[in-house]
Amino acid sequence: MHWTLKCEDQSFWGDFMNIRTMKWLSALIAAVLIGAFEFLRHQFLHVISMDWGNVLVAIVTGVLVFIYFHGISMLIENLYSKLQKEKEETAVLQERYRIARELHDSVAQALFFMNIKMAEIENALRQKQEPWEAVREVKEAIKLTDTDIRQHIFVLQKDPQEKINLSEAVRKYIADYQEDGDVTVDLTITNNAGGNLSSQVQNRLFRILQELLQNIRKHADARHVDVSFEMIDNQFFMIVRDDGKGLPTESIKKHGLSFGLKILEEDVRGIGGQLTMKSAPGQGTTATISLNV
Repeated sequence: MHWTLKCEDQSFWGDFMNIRTMKWLSALIAAVLIGAFEFLRHQFLHVISMDWGNVLVAIVTGVLVFIYFHGISMLIENLYSKLQKEKEETAVLQERYRIARELHDSVAQALFFMNIKMAEIENALRQKQEPWEAVREVKEAIKLTDTDIRQHIFVLQKDPQEKINLSEAVRKYIADYQEDGDVTVDLTITNNAGGNLSSQVQNRLFRILQELLQNIRKHADARHVDVSFEMIDNQFFMIVRDDGKGLPTESIKKHGLSFGLKILEEDVRGIGGQLTMKSAPGQGTTATISLNV
């Protein structure tokens, strides 16, 4: 670990020294060589005329400028490739963090809940009482946990940098989503909205939509969801509207967004977008992601 960090530091300082070197070389080499050439020309005026001397100075200057800018372009290409690699590594780390967070928020909590319910069932059987309500709750928790785990496996099988067609990926995911539960989803995509976004942004939007739909299934008690993609002027909108119980608006006013919603908001900001939540108790929730194109 320490060796890797050391190598990265050396690479950074190497790039920094290359930039400094190119800056000083651009100022010194041309001046030194042209000055030396002028000195030699004046020493051999009987060999090189003034006119030919000017031509040779122009040629030497052109060659130096070409070599200099070629070096600059190579340096920029090298830095750009390193930047792209770091962005890919950051995307992978962010995806791992998101999955770890979801495993903690959903699967770990579900296992804890099922453990409590199993203790209630055991206690009810000992007292010769009917445990059917607790059994029903355990079955529901198992069903939701199974869906969550399969969702995590699906995400882990996908490369965060893989190019996807957003509309096709969403259609397939919604079809699978509806098979796993009793929530119906209507999808509306106007004029291939989102199709011109970069692959990275399309991937992130797909992950955000997955997160929104999973949260609706877990917390909203909704029966129907409308998902729409729209382009208005130079803005892309992803709108997710459910008919569930709504967000606890009073609690949000007092304490702010929950941890999960804050993370979701950070994910949206990470692609340069904005998340707007509108909700009222008993009237569902509308999440709008807007993004300048």
